[in-house]
Amino acid sequence: MNMREIVNKCRIGILAVCMLYVIPLANGQELRPPDNTLKQFLQKYLSNSRFGADKTTRFSSAFVKRSDGTIEQVVVYISGQSWCGSGGCTLLIMEPHNSSYSMISRTTIVRLPIRVLHHKTNGRNDIGVWVQGGGIQPGYEAVLQFDGKTYPGNPTVPPVRRLTEKAAGEVLIPRTENGQPLFE
Repeated sequence: MNMREIVNKCRIGILAVCMLYVIPLANGQELRPPDNTLKQFLQKYLSNSRFGADKTTRFSSAFVKRSDGTIEQVVVYISGQSWCGSGGCTLLIMEPHNSSYSMISRTTIVRLPIRVLHHKTNGRNDIGVWVQGGGIQPGYEAVLQFDGKTYPGNPTVPPVRRLTEKAAGEVLIPRTENGQPLFE
């Protein structure tokens, strides 16, 4: 093989790698942002300009994917002194937007596990969250349904409903998840 053939094969290889990144964008799909992009977004979103960052903040995240494998939304469980109370912690649901994220909803007093349910409302999967504490005993699973713009901010009041039977779905963030530090 001469030098010209080697150079041409390299060009073809480089072109093939570039096409992996261009084809999904041409179909209107977004590439998955790097993991540090999520952490950077959360650091900025959860920092308070007046009080700074809560150094006890931890986060656990999971991606909900479409049937074609692209990311539809990102579910993030936030714990720490500023994000939890006797009823639970904070759940964020976001969607990829360009090279970052946009917020869909912020739900308080949530406990683990977090599940993505197979049923959809207004085009998005229902989310199952555990509710317990803060006066609620025994605990139960509640279903958060997308209203076309957002998910409910509180899993203990209507329109959220208690699941009375086991709904089909998968665990996104298990009960035993401890998360990783957000501000290190």
